[in-house]
Amino acid sequence: MQATSSRRLFVGFGLKKSEIEKTSLIKQRLSPFVNDTAKVVDNSNLHMTLGFLGQIDQTSYASVVDAIELMPKPTFMQVLDTLSLWQSARLICLKGHASEPLLLMAQSLLLIAKNHKVLISEHQYVPHISLFRQVNITALPTLRCTTRLSLMPTELHLYQSIKNKRQTDYSVLKSWPLTEDNKKAAII
Repeated sequence: MQATSSRRLFVGFGLKKSEIEKTSLIKQRLSPFVNDTAKVVDNSNLHMTLGFLGQIDQTSYASVVDAIELMPKPTFMQVLDTLSLWQSARLICLKGHASEPLLLMAQSLLLIAKNHKVLISEHQYVPHISLFRQVNITALPTLRCTTRLSLMPTELHLYQSIKNKRQTDYSVLKSWPLTEDNKKAAII
């Protein structure tokens, strides 16, 4: 019997060039205060996370994609304005309080994950952009630059996380446009 291949998947939103540039400046300002073994998130991997789905086998993949297709995907504006150190995850991120449309999508994704019996974080949803991983510091410095980003994504992406020897890369497997009118969309 042949083993079924699976993929490590998550859902999120890509960043525009100007948002990547602002985020890159924040990373540069933080870099001197972060331990030498910390991994900076490459600019090509920057995204705002909606939810992690974990390992999805090929059989479940099509069903999960179909369910995401049907979930509401409204346009929104999201402010991320707080640097945060998540010590248990060994992560530094830029976070904010979820806007109502973004929270609706996070709740829909949680239902999809539960219905398909896939892994999703048990923590309350916090919109964020990861900046550094494998961080071993106990407090964040105060930066003398703005940490406020206002994001207005136009698409929702399904990403695959692929570990390489040097780093983890994220590739977009599928994208859906965010729309003003979500009356036809159903909560899954």
